[in-house]
Amino acid sequence: MSREGVVHMALAAFYTEYGDSDVLQVSELPVPEPGPGEVQVRVSYASVNPVDIKMRAGTLGDGGPLQGTTITGMDVAGTVERVGAGVTGFSPGDRVAGLSPSGAAAELVNTYAATLVHVPDSVDLRVAATIGVGGGTAVRALGLTGVSRGDMILVDGASGGVGTFLTQLAIARGATVVGTASQANHAHLRELGVVPIEYGEGWQARARAATDRPFDAAFDLVTGGKFTDLRALSSETAPIATLVDPEVPEQGGILVTGREPGFEHALQEVMDAIADGGLRVPIAREFPLSEIAAAQDLVAGGHTRGKVIVSVS
Repeated sequence: MSREGVVHMALAAFYTEYGDSDVLQVSELPVPEPGPGEVQVRVSYASVNPVDIKMRAGTLGDGGPLQGTTITGMDVAGTVERVGAGVTGFSPGDRVAGLSPSGAAAELVNTYAATLVHVPDSVDLRVAATIGVGGGTAVRALGLTGVSRGDMILVDGASGGVGTFLTQLAIARGATVVGTASQANHAHLRELGVVPIEYGEGWQARARAATDRPFDAAFDLVTGGKFTDLRALSSETAPIATLVDPEVPEQGGILVTGREPGFEHALQEVMDAIADGGLRVPIAREFPLSEIAAAQDLVAGGHTRGKVIVSVS
């Protein structure tokens, strides 16, 4: 927020120290003009991801002190307000969605044009607001593991934010998906084409019984610490990917960080799938910006089906 030329004030949800959700504040902050390569978005909706909570709690990064004011959130959808120098392909009034690494839960945000995609008129901005972290991560995970037609894959955490995208995109690629979830989410997973199994004690035996052959790929999306179990359920050469366990690469697995090169069109792939009707994103609950703390607490509980969104403007 340090650029010169600040001419706007906008409501935002932010924190100035690490901690629980009670460190979140909602108040007006100054917004600079978009810089070169940037697009200023008037935000309609943001969505909440577990990474937002980890960032707010200070459990990501090097553990150093927080520098200044941090707007929470990364997933954003809205309309273009202004464009910075050198930006092509976006104009004021365009409906857009994607990522705003400098914060999403605010009336106005500046983000790089490369992190946004256009939203077709047929796609609700509520749904569009969910694609940034979850959709992009799912495309990366499937690409890094090489999931393709005929594969049998196991997804631990199939009904969560990333799991909602990954399972459907895998099925669209011709894979068969077995996924863990609570009993309450089994009917939903079946509607998506997933073979559901109950998570919790005994999940390994239930996963083994769900297929007549070892899995061709496996994904640990939620808890971490499952590499050994997933390896035992999979073929010797099957890739094992995780979002949450940084020790997995030392064991021969894949850690999906969201910073992998070669996935510049990931969000467009997700948006196209939504627009074509091949990908459904359930909205678990919608909160107003003033209740951002409650929205993050709900996601932190880990039992939502689909995505939690925040209405901004």
